[in-house]
Amino acid sequence: MSTARPSLAPIFRSDVQLGLLGATYLEPERRFTIPELVERTDKPQPTVAREVERLVEAGLVESELRSGRRTVWAATTSPIFEELTSLLTKTIGPKAVVEDQLSGIAGIEQAMIYGSWAARFHGQAGPQPNDIDVLVVGTPDLATVRAAADKATKILGRDVNVSILSAKEWAAAKSGFIRTVKDGPLVALGLSA
Repeated sequence: MSTARPSLAPIFRSDVQLGLLGATYLEPERRFTIPELVERTDKPQPTVAREVERLVEAGLVESELRSGRRTVWAATTSPIFEELTSLLTKTIGPKAVVEDQLSGIAGIEQAMIYGSWAARFHGQAGPQPNDIDVLVVGTPDLATVRAAADKATKILGRDVNVSILSAKEWAAAKSGFIRTVKDGPLVALGLSA
């Protein structure tokens, strides 16, 4: 089964490959099972298993079969591990990085990435985004959110721009900005308390 090249990082062979490398390299301390990778990539198990084999052969991931259960993890000893991690962080990492930085900030009811990065994440063609647009809904402390955005900017190597709206403003959608954001592609951020 052939899949299209990913819009966020078209240098990768397929969206399956990008998803597998993203999962393993952005969480290098973790070992994934094939069912977990199937869930992460939303692709059939045979497709995921074939791509895992290709990545093992290329020396980019490692794999082990124990008690009939296969686990897969990033090949941290690969000579290109650091560079590939950096590339993945800058292309598909914004969701994970922004989630991590905003997690635990009191007053955030929901958060999402919108704009060109969200469009590429959902497969829309276009140039590589220059920045990451984030919308926070709630009543968090502005300075705390700005500090988190600054940390995310340093990690990602591109600006993270945050807009904050109250839940009432978001629900009413009176401004053109809010309607445009709601009508466009969104990537919801899962934040821990």
